Amino acid sequence: MKKISTLLLVAGLVAGCSDKALDVQNVNVLTTDNYYKTEEDALKAVNAAYATLASPDLYSQIMHLTQELMSDETEATVSTSPSLVLMREAEADASTEVYNFLWTGCYQGIYRANLAITRIPGVPMNEAKKSRLLGEAYFLRAMYYFTLVTNFGDVPLILKVVDVSKPEEKQPTRIAVSQVYAAILKDFEEAEKRLPVLYEGDEIGRATRGAAKGFRAKALLYRANLTNSQTDYAAAARLFKEIIDSNVYDLVPNYRDNHTNINENNKESLFEVQFSATVNPGAFCDECGTGGLRPLEMGVRGRAYNNVIPSEWYVKQFEVGDTRLLASVFGPQGSKFDGLDYYKVLEYTSWFDVLPADFAVRKYQKDGGNEFDWTTGSDVNIRLLRFADVLLMFAEATNSASGPTAEAYAAVNRVRKRAGLQELDPGLSKTAFMEWIAHERVVELGLEGHRWRDLVRWKKAYLELTSKGRPFDEKKHYLFPIPAKERQLNPNLTQNPGW
Repeated sequence: MKKISTLLLVAGLVAGCSDKALDVQNVNVLTTDNYYKTEEDALKAVNAAYATLASPDLYSQIMHLTQELMSDETEATVSTSPSLVLMREAEADASTEVYNFLWTGCYQGIYRANLAITRIPGVPMNEAKKSRLLGEAYFLRAMYYFTLVTNFGDVPLILKVVDVSKPEEKQPTRIAVSQVYAAILKDFEEAEKRLPVLYEGDEIGRATRGAAKGFRAKALLYRANLTNSQTDYAAAARLFKEIIDSNVYDLVPNYRDNHTNINENNKESLFEVQFSATVNPGAFCDECGTGGLRPLEMGVRGRAYNNVIPSEWYVKQFEVGDTRLLASVFGPQGSKFDGLDYYKVLEYTSWFDVLPADFAVRKYQKDGGNEFDWTTGSDVNIRLLRFADVLLMFAEATNSASGPTAEAYAAVNRVRKRAGLQELDPGLSKTAFMEWIAHERVVELGLEGHRWRDLVRWKKAYLELTSKGRPFDEKKHYLFPIPAKERQLNPNLTQNPGW
């Protein structure tokens, strides 16, 4: 998918990251009837819905930063933007811009997906290709709503192109979380029916059947965390097991291959946000569904913006001999882990004359051997769902539904084996086994944007953050505020408690 090259979209369809999903002018332009006439038009429409994932409002910058900075895996630095620091230190309010970026980015993606779902059925084209493109649009719409519901709770549920002549569509109300989850699950299921198992050539990187099934299972697990539904836990476990038993996916031998641009879209990856060095830095390519070189927000000082660094707590979670540590972080010269020097960071040739005293994120940084490659940004894809995550979520869902079964143990031990660690002791209680799953999620998936959402869905954010000296209000901070700008545009939007 990184190399797809097609003609530019019509100007109205190429909406920047500042577009407002419910803006009257943009809606009128984007719904013109003189488009969506050919198969190429349909393809470009779906690619535009992909491209929003790679925009600065989402995975190029804001999404990864917000999810990591809110967690206990990271620390802010002197380089971190003030709005992100306010958010992390529980001093932000509804006018803090990062919340608005996340909200508008998701609704831009939803709007583009809705356009594709509405218009593509009328395009004269190959029916199999049409069905697949619709499946991709359903998948992407579900992805954007999943991001919204897990961050903001109740949100407007817009499942068609907005008719601005109708006040209830122009200024919609928030819909209950239960209804939003129902729509998400329906979209993922529809996508799963339409999408292929695999792609070839330039189409590699597009949403697959396994990606749709994996995110459907993840949504079921998250909903079960909210409602304690044993039915949802069991259903999630069943879907995860189908992925495991399909033999389409597997753990790659080299853990580091999950975080570089050398082995992207590999056998372990169910879905990635695509970035490319051929797209202008900081931009995203609507017509090919790909982001350009994204800012190195988390990396080595002097060779990245260094807005986020690993916390000491995170580094100390790794067991002796865990090979994932050195693949995840850089560290100061002379520090030791299991008797070994941390990966040596080159002495700086600019900005600084000495090495930092803190750690730095290695994941998603382009490096090799003793050389560190940093130009204007990174084209390393962001992995949103890996097979290791599937194994751990399967173990979690199974444990929640049935306790620590042999299959749940096997899933966790499969992840640990690649890291060079011993299997878990048998006979653990349900609670103790869950603690090990939580531990493995930190050391396996750390710095990839999962920890904050885990703390929220397990209702452990208060305990974990306050124990580390971070402020957290249980009545307020489990949800982000509805952005003040959006409430000014739409007075029907209510605010989350405490904000």
